[in-house]
Amino acid sequence: MRRTKAAALETRAKILESALDIFSEKSFSNTSLTEIAANVGLTKGALYWHFRNKNDLLLQLMEEICNHAGDEVKKLFNTPDSAGKLRKYYKNSLAVLLENDRNKKIHKIMTKRDEWPEDIQQSVQRIIKDSIERERLMVEKFISKGQDEGRFRKDISSVAVAVLISSIFHGLCVMQLSGLLPEEFPQYTDILFDAFAKELNAK
Repeated sequence: MRRTKAAALETRAKILESALDIFSEKSFSNTSLTEIAANVGLTKGALYWHFRNKNDLLLQLMEEICNHAGDEVKKLFNTPDSAGKLRKYYKNSLAVLLENDRNKKIHKIMTKRDEWPEDIQQSVQRIIKDSIERERLMVEKFISKGQDEGRFRKDISSVAVAVLISSIFHGLCVMQLSGLLPEEFPQYTDILFDAFAKELNAK
């Protein structure tokens, strides 16, 4: 039973990666489940064992993408003990975006959202909003912990600063994937973090 479950999870992961490959290159309407299944050597019937239809496949793909991003945030902020961790997380996030072909495919899919059925667009928008909110909340907890420990000023709003930081870097990530930032840009984020540190640190 354990092997069967593991095999099923492996097959599901392969289907999702196949969907990522094809959805990033073709429009939603011009992509078929038969094509996605054949790309990993499966039949359309085998794909239906894992996903109800094309809409369900796209939704689960977006959930997997956003949940993975959330897991990476949790790894960093489960024990938020230094501003250096926050700096390293965002710098690395920007640096790896263009080094990872999977991230490029994710961005290409997101640029096609207006081609999706309206209910899919709304569902994915909620998924993305929830993912962004999880990251904002993690940054807020990071700042609050620093305030409780006397490292950060207590006369500022941890909520407002978390929105500022997470929004800035979300926008920068989108710009990086869109090719609007120079390759060496991530190293210059130190300027932003130096400014944050100066304003946040307790006097």
